[in-house]
Amino acid sequence: MKKIAFLLVLSSAFMSAQIKTVLSPYGEKVNINLSPPGDNLGNHTATTTLNLNNNDISNIADIYIKKEAQFLDQSGTNTNYFSLNKNNGTFGIYNSLVGSNALSIDETTSKTTVVSAQIPKGTDASLPQKDDIAVSTDANGNVIWKPLVRIKGATMIQFMVYADQNSKFNSAVFNPVSRMENILYTAPVNGVLYLEANLISTVPDIFLTKSPAVVKTEMAVMVDGTPIGYGSSLITTAPVSTFANKTDLFPATTTIYCQIPVTEGTTYNISVQARTPDQTNGGSYVGIYFNTDPDGNRISAFSTLTGTLVTD
Repeated sequence: MKKIAFLLVLSSAFMSAQIKTVLSPYGEKVNINLSPPGDNLGNHTATTTLNLNNNDISNIADIYIKKEAQFLDQSGTNTNYFSLNKNNGTFGIYNSLVGSNALSIDETTSKTTVVSAQIPKGTDASLPQKDDIAVSTDANGNVIWKPLVRIKGATMIQFMVYADQNSKFNSAVFNPVSRMENILYTAPVNGVLYLEANLISTVPDIFLTKSPAVVKTEMAVMVDGTPIGYGSSLITTAPVSTFANKTDLFPATTTIYCQIPVTEGTTYNISVQARTPDQTNGGSYVGIYFNTDPDGNRISAFSTLTGTLVTD
């Protein structure tokens, strides 16, 4: 009878709660824990390293790391590691091989600093070529690689040439400035080619027929034989008597700006030409200016032509 009473009490205990106190057949009080067995990590304070024996941890709500979380290499022979850490307001990804953070984020400014950066492919899966730049394709920061010349609005100098000799002296018709003629330019893309000619016209005093004299020089930038920009200089010389013991030159500088639309793959012939429209007072030419300063030093200046492309 006592056994039956014990079993009834025990059965009732299992149904009503996880922990019950029952009487044994001998009148002793016995506590019974009906919960499944567990390791009670919820209130456990470790006193040594916790070894999970390659088991996973799942269903974690939050992780609080006081110092750093180290990530070892899967290769047992590589003892270097990366770690996550936060020190004095800076979150970092630490590289043990170099002994410093590879990436740092300042908690106050949210500025992110990386020691080096690499974008192996664009969002279109294209590989970068030498001298390509990464270009944003949208407001989300997606980028693709492009050569600079293919970026709309990019500005690049295409050529710069210097005169090495003068145009023909005192010529009534346009004639080329040496090294600034028959410049063959092939446009790499569609765009606008801006031309800037900085030209030095000179009147040598030894050829003056009137003293003083006024000599006009006209200059033109031509593309495929058609003038697209003009310039001129008007030089008033000093009396020849001023240079009784030596000869000298009278220079003037003229700048011509012009532009042409260019088409990718098309070749253009560009030249700079000059003339002296009135030969009665002496002549002029365009190209190089040279002289000697009072200390005997030679002074030289050269006419130039620069082509700058702005991509459409």
